[in-house]
Amino acid sequence: MANTHSSTRSLVNEATDEELEHEYRPLPNTESVRVLTLEPGEKGEPLRGILATGRPQFDREIFITTWNVERPIKMTVSLYEGLQRLRHPRLERRIWADQICVNQNDLQERSQQMQFMNIIFHGASKVLVWLGLDEKLVARLAFEFVHELDQLLEGSEDDVSHAEALWNKSEGSLTLFHDLTQLEWFKRGWVVQEIGTEAQASLFWGDMEIDWNVLSKVCRKLSAYHHLRSTYSIRSSDIKYFHQRFVKPDMASHHANRVNFVYELHRARCLRFTDDRDRVFAWLGHFSLQFSNRQLTTLRADYHNSVAKVFVNTAKRAIEGDTHKTDGNALMTLAAVQHVSIQQYEEGRTGVAADYLPSWVPDWRAYQSFILSEPISPHRAHGTSSAKLEFIGAGQTLRIHGVEIDTIKVHSRPLRAKTFHGKEHTEVAPSPICYIWQQICGKDQFSLCDKDMDTQGSLFTCMQTLSNGCVQIALREKTSYHDIPRLRWLQQQAVYLVNMFGESDIVADDVRQLAAEADQDAPEQWSRSASAASKNRSFAITSRGYYVLGPKSMRRGDVICVLFGGKVPFCLRPIGTRYLLVGECYVHGLMDGEAMTMMDRGELVGRYFDIV
Repeated sequence: MANTHSSTRSLVNEATDEELEHEYRPLPNTESVRVLTLEPGEKGEPLRGILATGRPQFDREIFITTWNVERPIKMTVSLYEGLQRLRHPRLERRIWADQICVNQNDLQERSQQMQFMNIIFHGASKVLVWLGLDEKLVARLAFEFVHELDQLLEGSEDDVSHAEALWNKSEGSLTLFHDLTQLEWFKRGWVVQEIGTEAQASLFWGDMEIDWNVLSKVCRKLSAYHHLRSTYSIRSSDIKYFHQRFVKPDMASHHANRVNFVYELHRARCLRFTDDRDRVFAWLGHFSLQFSNRQLTTLRADYHNSVAKVFVNTAKRAIEGDTHKTDGNALMTLAAVQHVSIQQYEEGRTGVAADYLPSWVPDWRAYQSFILSEPISPHRAHGTSSAKLEFIGAGQTLRIHGVEIDTIKVHSRPLRAKTFHGKEHTEVAPSPICYIWQQICGKDQFSLCDKDMDTQGSLFTCMQTLSNGCVQIALREKTSYHDIPRLRWLQQQAVYLVNMFGESDIVADDVRQLAAEADQDAPEQWSRSASAASKNRSFAITSRGYYVLGPKSMRRGDVICVLFGGKVPFCLRPIGTRYLLVGECYVHGLMDGEAMTMMDRGELVGRYFDIV
């Protein structure tokens, strides 16, 4: 019999205080799992079922031995409501739900059962998703609108010819879609394993049902309409994220990033987990481990370890095992460091608390922005160098070889999400691009004539920096980044400025002429690229005039350096003779091995940095 697995997550107390709670019998061996056989019944009747043990098989069969015990199991309201909805009125239904089938109070069992999660959901005949009760009675209309969008957006995911039709949709319909994308289920961490396979899946919201493939397809197609999604706060990208996350992607697409384990941990930072150790453990069945170093492939779930120990152990394995790489991904772990605040380090709270993380270890509980040096990024600040590093001081200090470039002289305020989407600009409240160009760069009019240390022009340098060199545009288009002429980026930037400021004389004639020469049928993409890249980051200028997009916690006096094996520069903060890792940076003029060339010419000298 093919097995069916419930993807409901949390578990309600059906028992009275006088009744004895179900007591789990130990699993017979480390290769067994429990399966719930849910007995048939009508809505509102008490839930009854049998827990049995068996072995998960790759051929979609589970052979079980039953044992009968009539005692209640505690469940949350959410799971109770879900089982009521998913129970068949006449037939038994075999279900795997982790909060019932795994003894959550047994740390050893929890650690051991993690290895089966991927097998179970890959082998499911169907995944049943309970989104929750339809308390506002909007599920039917929301699902009907999804099917309507599916028909409207028929064709290529990148086809934007239906933009006007989308904007003409009623605000009520778009609000319904907003409500759907805001459901709590789409923010939960473990569901990425449950819905991210190729198994057939159905989503239940109250009495309504929709096929997962239809919803995920619509959300993928909405990627091209970022201004619409931004206006109505439609978080379709959250749903799109789950689509086949546990299935090896097309390696010719930008989804090839997913073969990097650290990248996947980073992308999952926005998800919610009851236990933060699962921010690592939930990914131990992911295909990216097939492409990882040996130290990572031997990583195992162990709930006896603290969150900090799990994070540090994972970071060290990733760094040590990748030192041989010359593709720039050796320091992906350092690139994933995104501090919400680094005040604790400056105040000396280091190395003793159970929850302490060295500054070079990513805290996967906090998400700030995407990684500038994502795995398939064309950036090559390191040239062809490989990492030179070691761990000292009981493994808490990372000693790493690199070259110091310059120090931060001036920086902007932190830039928010959607910074470059809007068109708000007044003399009292200048737009973000005007604030950066005039107050940070010290310029007046947006013109191509300004030349600083970069002969390409200050305006081009500034806007390339804010957009991470526009590399995401090339990656989405599956185009070789270095084959794209500089003129295209200039035209994209000019179109954005003209759209932003209209007829204002703040935009010079040479920029307007460039915008007029741009392909009028091509959508302006600079704002999308810059808004994503600059989210929760700051723009800065160094003492020698380099333009920098770096962490929002970056400040005057911080050091910009290129570390061997890292495809982007990094920002470090001197603390006595040691340093704190502030985060990764885009530095225009240093993204293609220029620092390595300067070192070869004797203009720069390599050295070791001790990062605590």
